[in-house]
Amino acid sequence: MRKTRFFRTAKQLFAIASTTARESMQEPVAFLIYVCAVLITVLVPVFQFNRFSEAGRLARDSGLSTMLVFGLILAAGVSGRAVAGEIESGTAAAIIGKPVSRITFLLAKALGVFWVITIFWFGVLCATLSAERISARFVTLPDFAGYVTDYLTLAFAILGVGLVMAVGAATHFFRRRSFGLLVFNGIALAQLCVTLISGFYSRLGRPFYVFGEAGCGCGNPQHHAHLQRVIYSAELNLRIIPAAILVLLALAVFVALAAALATRLRSGATLIVCALVLMLGLTGDTFAFSADLFSWKILPSGLLPDLQHFWLSDALADGGRIAMRYVIRAALYACTCCALFLTIGCVAFQNRDLG
Repeated sequence: MRKTRFFRTAKQLFAIASTTARESMQEPVAFLIYVCAVLITVLVPVFQFNRFSEAGRLARDSGLSTMLVFGLILAAGVSGRAVAGEIESGTAAAIIGKPVSRITFLLAKALGVFWVITIFWFGVLCATLSAERISARFVTLPDFAGYVTDYLTLAFAILGVGLVMAVGAATHFFRRRSFGLLVFNGIALAQLCVTLISGFYSRLGRPFYVFGEAGCGCGNPQHHAHLQRVIYSAELNLRIIPAAILVLLALAVFVALAAALATRLRSGATLIVCALVLMLGLTGDTFAFSADLFSWKILPSGLLPDLQHFWLSDALADGGRIAMRYVIRAALYACTCCALFLTIGCVAFQNRDLG
């Protein structure tokens, strides 16, 4: 009996979560947020008129910031539409009367929103890797020496977005397929292809298959001494991935918070509260520095999640790395925050009159 109930609940969770994810991807606002985040990320190196510190740092930090801010907006907007919108329209009352418990409904909605956020995160992560490569680097070649911006990868990244939109529009027109669903998933796939394809040519656009190690531009002939000929060289800063995973964990916390708030608030109010939590979570420790134990100044750092644990872009400076041990600890902290917010949301939803 318990086993049957478990599988029935799991089936309900998956069904509601997948439906929520598909409907959310078809929202015009979600599509616009996603496209703007990707384009802003890949275009940052073009408007970098000064080079501060290490090369590519501005593009890297801007990509992670875009991932966090736009992800927060997307999480709050999608949660408001998926939870508050269905409560107001009466859809939630119809689903819960199937029977589906209120806890299952809210958890499934949160999982569906996190599904959308994960696809968004992956697309912006690939765009950040490409943007860091696009940034101007000093290249040394037998026939050239100077700063070079990888405009070929930039063109591929922008054309990838345009191609996906064109294919999505054509598929919607001729086969009546969902435009938003195809584009939302297609952009992530297109940006992944751009990061993989960029390993076949140098920053000057010279294919390694033709120029070999002479087209690498690393300035170190001994770097490829053990190879007869370079065909593929992925010049990607993979140290960004652990920092991006931490941002994804922060977005998971905001998904849980937004889902809990959406049981009582609308999308606009949910977004405002999440923005305040972001601001206080990043500045809570600084605000409560040297405060008394029972001072009201310690409330932001004591009651709200400490988001500084998830923002470690400075740790990547000058070749720094983020240990996976730290990422695991941050994941446990994020799971605790998610469990707390969802528990509060379930309690608030239990007492909500669905009309």
